[in-house]
Amino acid sequence: MNPVSALKRIYNQSYSKRPILTLCITNCVLGGLSDCLAQSITYYEYHHSEGGKRQPDIMDNRLPENIRSHQDLYPEPAIYEFSRTARFALYNFSIAPVVGTWYMTLDRYFPMPPATAKATDQVFFAPLGLAIFFTVMGLAESGKWEGVQEKFRDAFKPALMANYTVWPLVQLINFKFMPLQYRLPFVSALGILWNAYLSWINNASKEEEKMIELQKSAHQ
Repeated sequence: MNPVSALKRIYNQSYSKRPILTLCITNCVLGGLSDCLAQSITYYEYHHSEGGKRQPDIMDNRLPENIRSHQDLYPEPAIYEFSRTARFALYNFSIAPVVGTWYMTLDRYFPMPPATAKATDQVFFAPLGLAIFFTVMGLAESGKWEGVQEKFRDAFKPALMANYTVWPLVQLINFKFMPLQYRLPFVSALGILWNAYLSWINNASKEEEKMIELQKSAHQ
């Protein structure tokens, strides 16, 4: 048996016995990988590009200007920030029951054509999912509601607009071709780059607010 078939068999057996726990662990691992990717690219770009860039060229027009205005003043990125990956992995573990239940509910109680399911997901769950993400990250990083407000002010709208350029097609494929047990892993696997983007925009928002606070303190 080849490794892919073996992994599929193990996953299906686990999902049949403990569907939510299986989704949680899968989402946690893929979420951690995405932040690891984002941090690795950030560190590489900083040390191997002219001017110490913090994201690849493709991200330049995808991170809003308001959270890049003080980018040149950011401190040198750490080789690796394990606490950041832990936050991201824990968030993905915790959100998996919500997303998994959403897919199960749509499949069980509201069977609909794939295009309609995709539209329903994007209209209702996409904004909610991003709102939960920035709320959790704002509280985890700052411990204050002001941190949440900063995330929404700086990052929520551009992230939602970016979502609508990426996910409608992905979700159409997901609802049309993926069995229920594979929908969240499919989204999470393809979403490694998306989660890396969320990691970049979330961290850029945090660094930008630090610079603003430092400038305020310097002028007091």
